[in-house]
Amino acid sequence: MTAPAAPAAPPAGPPPTAAATPPGPVAGTAPGDGAGPPATPNSNGSAATSPPAGAPDPAAELRTPTTLDSQDRSLAPSAPPDGMRRQHNLRRSSQFVIGGDQVGRDKYVVMLGGREPTPLQRLSPMLANPVRHAFVEPAEWPRMRGACAEKRIVILRGARGTGKTATAIRLLQSPSDRRVFNLDQNVDLQRLGHWLELDGESGNPLPPGAGFLLCEPAGWGAVRGWVLQQLHVVLERIDARLVLTVGADAALADQDLLEFVVDLADPPDHVDVLARHLAWRLRASQEGADAEGVSSRLLADPDLLAYTRELFVPGTPLKVAADLALVISQQLDGGAVDVDRLRARMADRLTEDFDIWFGGLPDVPSRCLAIALAVLNGLPYEVIVRAARRLAERLDGPPEGGTAGDRQPPWRDPFGLTRRERERLLRARSRQTDIRSPWGNVRADVLEYVDDGYAQMVLEHVWRQYQIHDELLEWLHDLADDRGSEEVRVWAGTALGLLSTYAFEAVLTRVLRPMALDEQRYWLRDVVAYALRVPAGDARWRPLVENVVAGLYGNPALPVGQATAARIHGVSLGPLDTPAALAALDRLAVIDDFRVANGIGDSLADVLLQDEERNAPLVLSRISSWLNDRRRNVAGQYVFLWLAKSLRADAGSGDLAGAEAGDRAGADGPARPAAGPDRSASWPTLLLLADRHPQLRVVLVDMWQVVLNAGTFSNLTEQALTGWAAMAETDRGVETAFTRMLADVAARSDRTRQLVRRLAAGWRAVDNLQPHPRTAYAVEAALAPGGSPQ
Repeated sequence: MTAPAAPAAPPAGPPPTAAATPPGPVAGTAPGDGAGPPATPNSNGSAATSPPAGAPDPAAELRTPTTLDSQDRSLAPSAPPDGMRRQHNLRRSSQFVIGGDQVGRDKYVVMLGGREPTPLQRLSPMLANPVRHAFVEPAEWPRMRGACAEKRIVILRGARGTGKTATAIRLLQSPSDRRVFNLDQNVDLQRLGHWLELDGESGNPLPPGAGFLLCEPAGWGAVRGWVLQQLHVVLERIDARLVLTVGADAALADQDLLEFVVDLADPPDHVDVLARHLAWRLRASQEGADAEGVSSRLLADPDLLAYTRELFVPGTPLKVAADLALVISQQLDGGAVDVDRLRARMADRLTEDFDIWFGGLPDVPSRCLAIALAVLNGLPYEVIVRAARRLAERLDGPPEGGTAGDRQPPWRDPFGLTRRERERLLRARSRQTDIRSPWGNVRADVLEYVDDGYAQMVLEHVWRQYQIHDELLEWLHDLADDRGSEEVRVWAGTALGLLSTYAFEAVLTRVLRPMALDEQRYWLRDVVAYALRVPAGDARWRPLVENVVAGLYGNPALPVGQATAARIHGVSLGPLDTPAALAALDRLAVIDDFRVANGIGDSLADVLLQDEERNAPLVLSRISSWLNDRRRNVAGQYVFLWLAKSLRADAGSGDLAGAEAGDRAGADGPARPAAGPDRSASWPTLLLLADRHPQLRVVLVDMWQVVLNAGTFSNLTEQALTGWAAMAETDRGVETAFTRMLADVAARSDRTRQLVRRLAAGWRAVDNLQPHPRTAYAVEAALAPGGSPQ
């Protein structure tokens, strides 16, 4: 339903009309949050005094009509909700993806800086030995070695997790007797040459042909070509080499850096890395044994093979394969490995690595950005940064020793780290993609964790390890209340659902139940439904979800709770048992309340979009039966029009696009070819289903004839059909299917024909600011005696 005074209503929920205003504050809201009725002016211009909180309002019943037919009279035109965005959100929330590149673990580093030169630290054997004895060459290795042999300085560029550090070490291990030194990430490259020369003059000169390794240097964005050119002179003088590693998306400050860049080619396969490292580990621990033979026999074990396939998903760092080889060699017992124990040990190892990473984030803003990325993983960068700032404002205050009067926010330097530096710090990446907006597809930079599992691990770690439960729930509530982005609300709801699996009662009582009963913020019902989708998918938590739904569903004194129950049946329980969800929505359809009807309509849309081919006949036949039931007739009309108005499909992609041409074949003839040249345009979902499936077309024509003749929702009917006419105006295929359908509907009676003619005349009227003349003339031609769709 759309808002009477707002031209851009969200995709779901009842209108924020005065009809939705309760007589007093809603449970779970605080004063100043918009709870309670708005003050209305008196005749003298002053604001009228609202009744006290919780007190009965004698005029409430007159001011807040909730019957279905009362809504159509004040309905204002608006852009229809985007059903394709809804479908994307359903699929995204069904798999909670809230979503190192070095081989080896420990690394000794040294800080070069200060007033005195600092002794250089040799590269740890824990890094050097695995590379020396178990390195697997990437693609185009001869080319890379040749390019590096000609340079004193190499910038090795590659994606995270592809073995950049191991490759850099291997480049420096030629010749094999070269002494390699590890440089700290914060080394000042402008002064490095000077320090190296001082070190050579200090009585402890560098060995000839020394090599230096610098991984992911901090402040890389400020390094210019002339800095490396000057350093090159010093390295040549002392016969040394330097290899720097940077991410594939690391920016180059100027063109002069390009002469030093060598791009890492395709990395080796995880299984090859595992086999090579395991054979090396076994040679070291089982002298005289056939290490290669034992390694091959172990890796052929079906259970271990299945585990490696599960572990080595795309994006898994090569370091994980090397770590797995180490753990297998440690767990080997009598020539066999207990895969269950191996799985547990690897999980502990990954958890330890994760704890070290999160604990090493330098400040509150960085950790807040990690948490915001966990909740909104995969959304635009600007959205995540804004959410992180809101969380930091709750948790972070003035710097130590300062007061609000001493310094004004921001308390932290906004230019402290660049975006790319923060991405490396967070083990995240950004990529450009098209996202759907109310205005169409737009290009955006989205941010996501490199390892999809990090999102869930961050939320679990923060909830279990830190005492910020109240602040975290309040922040997620604020995100859920963001009317500007449906995706943010859905993602926030999904995060609340995950937290509910850690503390169900706390999340339910503090956040979800107040949302479920909020009269004014109707969009929060969707958040509750998406939140409960997470525990409902787990058999351990599903009974609790069913109990919550039963309490809302069976309370006729709280229609808003019944509306929320309808949403939960559609989003959370519908995918688990579609017939049961449809039966529950069927019983709610006897209630004459627009909030409940909106919940039913949105939920039927969700059920349909979860599996169009299987569920569309079930949904449409259910609504058709309501139109022939006097107790459910009004709700059936409203829900049908809501689906007609809100659902759109891309005919060139998705499940609907996968329908075979044979599905469009009628009982009395072969399949009809595509009606227009462009099958990738936006179609009304119901019209596309009818165009593809003749049996659904009959049902659709019947329903339109009933709704048009009833005249109960004339405004909503006009909006829905006008929306279809707008899509027909830009696509011949839609136009042909649309005019054929209206011709069949109009053929049922003279009254219906006159109603359709009146609508078509309005689409080409001279005072129509958004006319659809081509569609109007096509419909009128189809309605003329002997006419047919063009």
